[in-house]
Amino acid sequence: MPHYLLVHKIVTYPESQDDWIDQWREIRKKAHGDVEWVHSFFDPAEGKLYCEWKAESMESIVKCFPPGSEKQAPVEYSSEIILFDTLWLD
Repeated sequence: MPHYLLVHKIVTYPESQDDWIDQWREIRKKAHGDVEWVHSFFDPAEGKLYCEWKAESMESIVKCFPPGSEKQAPVEYSSEIILFDTLWLD
């Protein structure tokens, strides 16, 4: 399955950490079958979220996003990527 990297610019933050976690849980619940949210990295200095996904298409990833998320954390960049795992070198 193809891998994708999405970079989100966080425009507005949820009111609490619990609200943010609830939003992520909503996304996680929708990410099943032909879509897997692998992991994310947050850069607080830049306000950017870097997310790796496995999916058949970019469209299937976008379907996992809750309504209004494009205003809160729009995708600035997306690309199909190739995974290079350093564990393969052992």
